[in-house]
Amino acid sequence: MEIKVFEPEQWLRELEILVEPERVKKKIEEITGTYVRQAEVPGFRKGKVPRPVLEKRYGPALEAVAMDKLIDEVYKETIEAKNLKPLTAAKVTDYNLSEDKQLTFKISFEIIPEFELKEYNGIRLKKQEPTGFEQEFERRLKLLQDRCATFKPLKRPAENGDFILCDYGIYEGDNIIGKMNNNVLIQVNDEMNLKEINQGLLGVKPGDSKEIAITFPEDNPDKSVAGKTLNYKFTIRDIKEKILPELNDNFAQDLGFKDLDELRRQLNDEILSDRAHIIESDLMNQIYNYLIQEHNFESPASFIADSYNSILKEHNLKESEETKEKLMLIAKNRAKFSIVISRIAQQENIKPSPEEIEAKIQEYATQLKTEPAKLEHLSNNSVFLYEIIKEKTMDWILKNAKVE
Repeated sequence: MEIKVFEPEQWLRELEILVEPERVKKKIEEITGTYVRQAEVPGFRKGKVPRPVLEKRYGPALEAVAMDKLIDEVYKETIEAKNLKPLTAAKVTDYNLSEDKQLTFKISFEIIPEFELKEYNGIRLKKQEPTGFEQEFERRLKLLQDRCATFKPLKRPAENGDFILCDYGIYEGDNIIGKMNNNVLIQVNDEMNLKEINQGLLGVKPGDSKEIAITFPEDNPDKSVAGKTLNYKFTIRDIKEKILPELNDNFAQDLGFKDLDELRRQLNDEILSDRAHIIESDLMNQIYNYLIQEHNFESPASFIADSYNSILKEHNLKESEETKEKLMLIAKNRAKFSIVISRIAQQENIKPSPEEIEAKIQEYATQLKTEPAKLEHLSNNSVFLYEIIKEKTMDWILKNAKVE
């Protein structure tokens, strides 16, 4: 038997194999002998069919079965002898069986490419402390005030900062786009509004009808309205003023706190906790980038494809050439990262414990609002287990890193 091994890519192996006629004939003889003992042909008792009759009737089929079994045997012998570890199912091409029964064929499959695992124990990371604590504190306090705000009806025309309770529809000619929007609160001069809306709603009163025509430029980012003139038709129900509650103990108690000091402590703790997560996330991102940049190899095509499809699913994106161009580098990096992190986990013998598997199943069940028992099958799912291993390995790297 002759075997040639080719490496078209770091992650791809192609084998050219020649099997001598003697072995091929022996395999055909073996399969034919097996069928002679089992075959049932009209006019003959089971197991008593003459070999010439069987070969004449089933010769090509028996030969095909023999070749399938022989290729499988040779493939297993080859990957063991060459110490190859296929990642994907083998693909057989260029199959040829000559008249003298010499068999030649090619087999290709993906492998995890060989690469040197770079230093990962004690890598240097830089801790980035978020700024603007006071601004964030005030922002969250203002959100709570807004949540508890009340609205006071006004008996005057609308001014900047007022809230208008209205119904409105958007029309192109006589046709409404979408549906009517009823009982909507719009703040006059809100920066999120189109400037024409802010200008047009100044001075309206309850009971008024107001039509505002807006012509969008040809280069408008929203292609559905680019170059069109749309009419916004408003029916004004009421003009209101937002009244924010005072920041005192009563305000805090309405939110379930003992007093304003307890509310402030709670906000402080939440911000500190969120910032701790931000810091950790940034450190994890530094580890990710380090592992990607330090390891120079090409990931298997199947890994990249899986990563790409996973990204599409995560973000509910549709397949397109533009999407593929934007996401392919991310997919390649994810694929490489999964290989490197798996090698590190293997080297450090990092495995999920039964308790960790159970905890992750419980976490998924909570997210999906289902019973944990319905997700028990995940305990043997390689993708599910990889996620736990990845988290544990990243935690291990971070714990052993030198954070400055």
